[in-house]
This record gives sequence, C-alpha cells and structure tokens, in this order.
Amino acid sequence: MSLYYILIPVGVGAALYVVRKLRERHFGWVRNASSLKDRIFVITGANTGLGYETARALVQRHATVIFACRNMQKAQEAIDSIRKETENGQMVSRGNKQPNYDTFTTSPPSQIPMELDLASFDSIKAFAAKLKAEYPHFDCLINNAGLAVKTEHYTKENFELHFGVNHLGHFLLTSLLSDVIKQNKSRVVVVSSKMHEKASIDFENLGKWVPPTPRERTNRHYNSSKLANFYFAKELYRKGYDAHVLCPGLCHTDFFRDYNPKWYHYVLFSPIAWWYLRSARQGAQNIIHCATDNVNTAEKNPGNDYLVVNLKQTKSKGQIREEDSVRLWTESEKLIGRNFD
Repeated sequence: MSLYYILIPVGVGAALYVVRKLRERHFGWVRNASSLKDRIFVITGANTGLGYETARALVQRHATVIFACRNMQKAQEAIDSIRKETENGQMVSRGNKQPNYDTFTTSPPSQIPMELDLASFDSIKAFAAKLKAEYPHFDCLINNAGLAVKTEHYTKENFELHFGVNHLGHFLLTSLLSDVIKQNKSRVVVVSSKMHEKASIDFENLGKWVPPTPRERTNRHYNSSKLANFYFAKELYRKGYDAHVLCPGLCHTDFFRDYNPKWYHYVLFSPIAWWYLRSARQGAQNIIHCATDNVNTAEKNPGNDYLVVNLKQTKSKGQIREEDSVRLWTESEKLIGRNFD
C-alpha cells in the first residue's frame, strides 16, 4: 500500500509536467536562427524583462542592437551580461557611459552621450536626433518599454504615466523617426497586450488620472494604454508603415514591481500562473517573431484588427472602434504638438 502513496504523487507530478510542456509548446518558440548580421534593431526598455530577452536573442543571431534605456547603468549591466554569453553582434548603449571596446568583435560603433526617458519629451527628441545622426539606416524599431503602477504618477509634461509612457512617448518617438523609417522601409513593432480587449479610450479624460472605483480588479490606465498601443499600430499600418503588433502573454518579469505582491498573492495566483505564466524568454518570442519573421497579409494585419499571439496572427476580441482609432491618432498629434508625418 505504501507504494501507492509514492506512485500517485509522482504520477500527478509527471502529468502536470507534461501538460505544462505542452502549454509551452503552444505558446510558441522562434525556430529561425538565420544570421541578422548588418541589421540594426532599436529596442526601448532593452535592459530588463522582455526587452532584454529580445536583445539577447537578436545579438545571438549577429544583429546590432541599440539599447534605448532610461537607466544607463542598468543598460550597461545588461550589455555586460549578454556579452558573457555571446560574442556575436554589437550592442550599443545610448548613454553617457563609454563601452568597453575590448568586448566588441567588430569595429565599435561611435558613442554619443544620450539616454531615452519616455516620460520626457525633451529626452525623446534628443534621442531621436542622435539616433538619426548616428544610425540613419536602422531596420526595426521595437516599441517595447512600458510600465504598470498602482498610484497616481505623471510624466514631465504632466500626462498620466501609463498613457504618457506606454503610448504617447512611443507615438512621439516613432513620429520623430518616421522619415527614416519610411526611407528604409523599417519595421515598427508595437508591444500591446490582450488586456486591450478589456479597455476603452476615455477621450474626456485623455492623459489624465482617474481614481479607480472600489470594484475595479484590473488597472484601467494600463489596459487603456495597451488599447492605445493597438490603435497606434492599426493606424500605422493603414498609413503604409510596416507595422506589427503583439501580445507577449502573461510573463514572469519585474514589470509589476510597483505592486509589491505579498506571499499569499503568490499562493492564490499559483494555479493561474501554472497555466498562463511564461518566462521572459518565452514572452519575448512574440516580439522577436514580429521583428524578424512575421508577415502581414491582406486579410490578417493590424489594420484589420489582428495582433500576434503565440506567434500567430489572431483577431482581437475587443470592441475595436474605428472612429476611436482615428480620433486617438488626431488627439495624440495635438498632445505632442506636431503632425506625425
């Protein structure tokens, strides 16, 4: 009888392991390992989480990666960490800390003191100007950086932080780079989320903080910013840009560090995590796919409300409003103080 007490938990554990592995296979992995030599990728928020894993994978395929980060020390630490694993490609930390040229296997790129803070228009404009001057032929802009916070915060221009960073900062950045993007037919990758399906755009309070109601269980401002990302990609594609939008899935990163979860949250969340949670490396697969391999078709594209989920074009289940998509573009132009093109 005692043997059954051993075999039963072992069997259950083995079954759970197999199911989890099947789930990971369902999430998808980029299998293309072809060289990306001489191709340049610009990644916002490349020092941590999904951005870091995306940069890591592209460097392993010999790409040149520009780390566009707010914290230059963390950017350099990320570069050093990847350098320990691979000698491929080049990585450029666009900040005020000079790189160790001994780590480059090819000629080191020129360095310009610069950083990218998406919560500051001045920083975005400075970054765009330096990037265009030094790397005017980049192949892909990956609008990855994002945040989620619990409390009221604002950007330098006094926009609510989720809207200001997740959407408006990337809108301004892409606008400032639009001439180079058009000239080189560069890809633009927008990291959205399936949470956009739970959101709407509150034009009466656009860019403003609205306190949550007592019954709200999700972050309204974050969800709305992800819908704004989705609409941004939708309109980009309609305007002739090679735009790709995706949901990376629920990923284990430091993204929700502001929430400071307690031990019992982990206990309550564990069943959901077991079924849905992905590693940062797995979540990055959707970004890598969009940056390198994804193909928009006449039917399946951001303009027709498709986004990449599990490496496949998937129709959004949200209430996508065409008039809101167009209006958000117009209102965003007003807020950044310039026409996009």
